[in-house]
Amino acid sequence: MRNPVNLFRSSRAAILAFLLLAGILVAVSLPVFAGGPPRRSQQQISQERFLECTEVSGDVTYYNNGFLKQVQRQAKVGDRISRPGQGIRTGGNSSATLATDNGIANSRMSQNSNLSIRNLGRQPNGATTTELRMNQGQVRSKVRRFTNPRSNFTIQTPTGVAGVRGTDFIVIVQPDGETQVITVEGSVAVSGGKQNQQVTEEVNAGNYAIVRPGNPPTKPASFNGDARVSLELLPAPETGKVRVSGVVNPINSVFLEGQSLPVSPTGEFEAVVSFPAQGVLRLLVRTPLGEEQVYELKLPEN
Repeated sequence: MRNPVNLFRSSRAAILAFLLLAGILVAVSLPVFAGGPPRRSQQQISQERFLECTEVSGDVTYYNNGFLKQVQRQAKVGDRISRPGQGIRTGGNSSATLATDNGIANSRMSQNSNLSIRNLGRQPNGATTTELRMNQGQVRSKVRRFTNPRSNFTIQTPTGVAGVRGTDFIVIVQPDGETQVITVEGSVAVSGGKQNQQVTEEVNAGNYAIVRPGNPPTKPASFNGDARVSLELLPAPETGKVRVSGVVNPINSVFLEGQSLPVSPTGEFEAVVSFPAQGVLRLLVRTPLGEEQVYELKLPEN
């Protein structure tokens, strides 16, 4: 039978050892709880990838949908986005230009557009990953050819992905999620379709492809930047109204008296509107390259 005194000493030694171990654990973990995660070194900060606002015009918003807090404010030149959840949003008649940290690309956002970070990374072999997310609007990206073949630059939309290695291209996302990709120079790989049945089309310079929700990309078709339109103006059954219909290149935008009109996959559009008192309707056709053509429509005589 063990001596009671020795048993007491053994228990006390075990308790002291336990308290010592617990104190070490608390001391190690205390900085994390007290001040958050360990601070990043200056070297880590300097190597962090980002996109920086180099131009801001009109109503442009910086936002950060972080895990703990939501931030939204007017954007300014010098603002940077670097992590998922951070992005730039443009309002009507507004624009913004974003440059990558390494100067490999410049992306110009048109009005009513939303561009955010999906993933920015730098691999041990020196390759860079630039993955952006675009939910709506239009962006034109000019990307220099990569020196590292493992680098990539992609823009993901609700219906597809456009990936390049060095090119000048435009991505347009319509309100229904339809994605249009126009290649100005170089080549773009456009992917889309059902989740497990992705199809990729190579869209070369001077061509475009369209990705509609749940469908693969259309076959590349020639794009010549033509803003011409075939128009028809007829009286509508309603008194004082007219029916405006026409056909344009399906990737062009059509505005009637400043209001955007939906354009079908075959380029057809139609609207019934009240005829203005001045006797002229103003219709504007805009190409993805920014070229515009204005048409003035006069009420047909009976």
